[in-house]
Amino acid sequence: MLDSLYEKALKKRDDIQQKVEEIGYSQVDASRQWVDHPLEENTQEVSIAAGDGSINKRKFLPFIFYAIDAEGIIHTPHGLGRIESSEIDIISHHKYVDDRLRSYMGIFEIKNALRMFAEYDVDLFLFDGSILGNLIRPFPIERELKEQVKERIREKYLPILEEEIRSSDVKITSSKLEDLIASEFKDNPEPMIYLENLENLLVISTLMEQKQKIVAISKTSTSTEYFGSKIPDMAIFDMHSKKQGYSQPRHSNVSGVKRDFPVRNDFLKSLIFTIFYARLEDHKNILKFELPYYATEEDIKELLKSIKKISAEGYPLLLKKAHNDVVIRKNDLMNLSKIIGFLEKSGREMLNE
Repeated sequence: MLDSLYEKALKKRDDIQQKVEEIGYSQVDASRQWVDHPLEENTQEVSIAAGDGSINKRKFLPFIFYAIDAEGIIHTPHGLGRIESSEIDIISHHKYVDDRLRSYMGIFEIKNALRMFAEYDVDLFLFDGSILGNLIRPFPIERELKEQVKERIREKYLPILEEEIRSSDVKITSSKLEDLIASEFKDNPEPMIYLENLENLLVISTLMEQKQKIVAISKTSTSTEYFGSKIPDMAIFDMHSKKQGYSQPRHSNVSGVKRDFPVRNDFLKSLIFTIFYARLEDHKNILKFELPYYATEEDIKELLKSIKKISAEGYPLLLKKAHNDVVIRKNDLMNLSKIIGFLEKSGREMLNE
């Protein structure tokens, strides 16, 4: 089969290269949206922290084994300060597994950040990825649960989540209520998923109280909100300029989300996000930034000066270290499953025999 793919690559090389050239010569004009601007490093001392998380899973015939790892790190006069958290467990097979595990990882990342704010004097906290996307993404099973069930869950169990939101013990609080939920709703998994979604939204909203101290940074983005083109904004800016600089900021009102949030709706609807792209070093990658507050162009310049100071090769070093520290590889997961004693075949071994 691979031989035929190599042959196909040789036959289609010219056609595909032509398509790439057509994309590269896009007629979109980015000159009014991009500012070439040499970024100086901030001379003032700014306490910057960063956090990231990782998750991986291994499917077995009767269940799925998963592992989560998250870390928050900060540079202090005494070296690096760290907050680490992790979890391993099993989960049954169902169509919402990936959504639930993604939610678990987000909860660990943000609770780490809340602990870091409680234990350290943090001026800026850098997140890997999009916070706005996680905030406005509709809940899994939101439309599948009856309203009276959702109201019952919010009335009875949400206060427990709120009470433990600032706990120094980083964990999925919802899991403590799993037996109660299962008993009340006859082992139907959907109410439990809804409770986990509430916890995820609750921790995000709590973190958003820090506003000017939060910076979300994405290495990739397919967003087209600047130009409305088939080509992502990030690619257009990258083709337009290879110099240090930033895009003119755009502002997104969470109030524009049509649905109400089941947790802290008034606060979340009041949020305004500032979105922009920036390159911290000539000829290095463009990054997408999200700030959960209204930032001016001058605010952005000052922010980038602080981030540039702790960056190398155009990317924040603390964020890179956090990512490298937490990543869970396939071999790690296999070793963990052996330690637990999961020796049963996952169902794919026969393909390798």
